[in-house]
Amino acid sequence: MDIYYYILVFIVGLALGSFFNVIIFRFNRPAAEIDGALSRGDRSRMGRNSIKRQLRNWGGRSKCLNCSSTIRWFDLVPILSYFNLNGRCRECKKKISPLYPVVEISTAVTLLLLFLNTPVVSYLTALNAFIVLLLVLVVFLDIFYFTIPDRMLVLLAITTVGLKLLTGNADFYHLLISALGLTAFFAILFLVSKGKWIGFGDIKLIFLIGFMLGYPMGYLAIVAAVWLAAVFSITLLLTKRATAKTEIPFGSFLSVATIIFIIFSN
Repeated sequence: MDIYYYILVFIVGLALGSFFNVIIFRFNRPAAEIDGALSRGDRSRMGRNSIKRQLRNWGGRSKCLNCSSTIRWFDLVPILSYFNLNGRCRECKKKISPLYPVVEISTAVTLLLLFLNTPVVSYLTALNAFIVLLLVLVVFLDIFYFTIPDRMLVLLAITTVGLKLLTGNADFYHLLISALGLTAFFAILFLVSKGKWIGFGDIKLIFLIGFMLGYPMGYLAIVAAVWLAAVFSITLLLTKRATAKTEIPFGSFLSVATIIFIIFSN
């Protein structure tokens, strides 16, 4: 396809990443949390207790998290505005989290990779893109708040079922068996540890991944996520940035692995 087509896809991805920042940074009281003022346990607890309130708080003009000044339109250009402002608010000069451009670039690159690896673009591509974008949002929400909103999982489930129905060759019986088989082991871990080793949101996400990818793709994606999480945890332990009791956002690793398997499924 024409290079301008992929440039357009990348720009759309940046715009969506900017919107994701609105969702992520208004999901909870983020300024103190992202700067590390709150503990991981506090973030997790606050995220669970305020999901509904924050989901209703996405509207309105964008404001600085430090001084609450309204951000003007020319300071909302993805990536460019962050570097133009040298990573600081125009009004109060306080530092802006570098995670803003990280979310924007991650979303844009993910969307671009999906289209680059899609030989024939159709309405099914749009559904795949929607699933991948939801998973990108899950990645960052789980990193920031250690929670996976049920509304995101419901959207993922509805889109996945719709995609399977439209392809016309989905075996729902085997997909459900795959999903239940993958979920069983982690459900036992959840029950044995009383939710200390793995969260219930992770269990629901694993079920969706099993249904979405089936066997063996779903199994390989889960194994890849476990290895990614293990390498990350070991790195933190070796660098003494964490202890054996430190919580990690396993849902983020599950989402990243699933995104990779969806994009490079061929």
